[in-house]
Amino acid sequence: MRFPSARRVVPAAAVIMLITSCGTGTGTGKDAHAGTGPSSAPKSHSPQAPKPFDEDELAARQLTSQDLPDHKVEEAFQGAVISSDKPACRDLAIVLLGGAMTGTLGQVHNGVTKGTTATKISLHSWTAMKAGSFLADVRAGGQACGGGFNAVIGTDKVKVTKLVAAPATGGDESVAYSAEQEQDGEKSSVEVVLVRQGTTTATFTARSASGAAEPPAAVVAAQLKKLH
Repeated sequence: MRFPSARRVVPAAAVIMLITSCGTGTGTGKDAHAGTGPSSAPKSHSPQAPKPFDEDELAARQLTSQDLPDHKVEEAFQGAVISSDKPACRDLAIVLLGGAMTGTLGQVHNGVTKGTTATKISLHSWTAMKAGSFLADVRAGGQACGGGFNAVIGTDKVKVTKLVAAPATGGDESVAYSAEQEQDGEKSSVEVVLVRQGTTTATFTARSASGAAEPPAAVVAAQLKKLH
């Protein structure tokens, strides 16, 4: 399964439309209606934060076929700019829809496929303060936006109709969601996990070309091992 560039967020016959999006880029369970759900709470920070990775260091920590021999590993790219009709949902929408993140110190992207499930992996390097605040903003969005929201990625309109918090563990803190979305009358589901490890965040966005996507537990575990 390839990871082609595309603007549509939910292709009719292929899942990978979101896995890669227009162009490369470097940037400097329970229903979430109640605003609750399993997630790992932030751990206390050490007095001296680790030095953020630059892009070369991030690239050296990307997964390869040696890390996941039963998956196909391919190149992926930064997504398009995303906006939301609800400002509180914007960072959540970026994670769910694979959009461009700004304010980072570096970023790299790739994707892995097993069976019908394709997972985009995005590693972003931040200052210590921004790494924690971004995950906090996503968590707040999960609490505020469980009833659904509208988003625009590039020029495409997407409606997130349901958001369910999922179990999340690993790293210094993490959140995970299962979501349902609709575009041009077509419905699809997505499994997403966001983990912070020091000053690095790893985003895993899993979609399926047929049926529901499998939560990317094995992919998350393999990637976090390389970030330690």
